[in-house]
Amino acid sequence: MHSIGFTAIKMKVAHSLWIQQGRLVSGVFLLFLVCMPTVVLAFGEGGCGAGECRDCHSLDAQEALKLLPPGADKINSVNFSEVGGLWRVDGEAQGSPFSVYIDFSKKYIIAGNVIRIKDGANIDHRVDVEQIPTAGAITLGAASAPVVLHVFTDVRCSYCKILHQDLEKLVATTPEIKVQIHLLPIMMDKKLAAALGCSNSAQMLRAAYDSQGDTNLMEKLAPCDSTGVDAIETFARKWKLNSTPSMVLPDGQVVRGARPLETLKQMLQPFIPQT
Repeated sequence: MHSIGFTAIKMKVAHSLWIQQGRLVSGVFLLFLVCMPTVVLAFGEGGCGAGECRDCHSLDAQEALKLLPPGADKINSVNFSEVGGLWRVDGEAQGSPFSVYIDFSKKYIIAGNVIRIKDGANIDHRVDVEQIPTAGAITLGAASAPVVLHVFTDVRCSYCKILHQDLEKLVATTPEIKVQIHLLPIMMDKKLAAALGCSNSAQMLRAAYDSQGDTNLMEKLAPCDSTGVDAIETFARKWKLNSTPSMVLPDGQVVRGARPLETLKQMLQPFIPQT
């Protein structure tokens, strides 16, 4: 996250392995120690207890900009956070995106990662899905599927291969979902990433996983310039996608690391149109 000149939270970083449904998922967990005052809600007519708290709390972009310390140039959006009692404020500082939280009292700014317990997602990390480059993406599932999951991957990453196997099962069992695979060469050969992307071949992608990114696969692929891969690397740097696998849900939420099939279905279920 881009710093805009303030420290709002103390963090202890613990590197660990996360055990979820029998899978080990490499991750970095941020444990927060936040001192908050006791809050007493008024349960009565005219108080927040009489209805939704959002009914009597408001914050617009102009006010949010005034509340932030110097350094924030622009506020793009202000929305109620999924964490109660907070607004999520997304903006830009010196051309880089940032996200912070402001509490309903408008006295506190919270900057840092907020981890959702049920799936380990950092709800503070979102991207603009409209800016995800399309060149060089490999599609799993039906092209007409209404729900799109973007996955940034590297064929030499063991967790990426585990995830890919479940992604193939996901699109086979849930026709409403398609997966756009974006090759982000952190460990794999960049020329191989470019050639695979230009091929748009799910079969060749599987072969690349099986061979752990063996460059001999280039003999079976047409050479391709790196324009598509360059665009993905630029996007990844801008939005801080610095590890693989990284998934982007339809609403822009970033989920780092592999997840088992059932968890993938649970994460995407809210986006499937109801018939």
